[in-house]
Amino acid sequence: MAKKLTLAEHLRDEMLERKANSAWAGDPDLCISAYQRSAGRVMHPLNKIKAVLDAARRSELFKHDGYIRACDASGMREILHPMFALKS
Repeated sequence: MAKKLTLAEHLRDEMLERKANSAWAGDPDLCISAYQRSAGRVMHPLNKIKAVLDAARRSELFKHDGYIRACDASGMREILHPMFALKS
């Protein structure tokens, strides 16, 4: 039986296909498409993005690559969003 890929591995594959340099919450298409590959059960899009970024944070495949200052999900205040890049 084939080994089931982790969410971080799905994110890596999605980033390589799109030639993306980093993953962060401001790129919801990347995060959500990686989540959909994993066949997860979370329904809300913000929770899907959080799950993908949490998987990148825990994974040995990714390194923390700084922060981007941008609005939060409510659009009312600016926060620092972590960025994750593939380890070389």
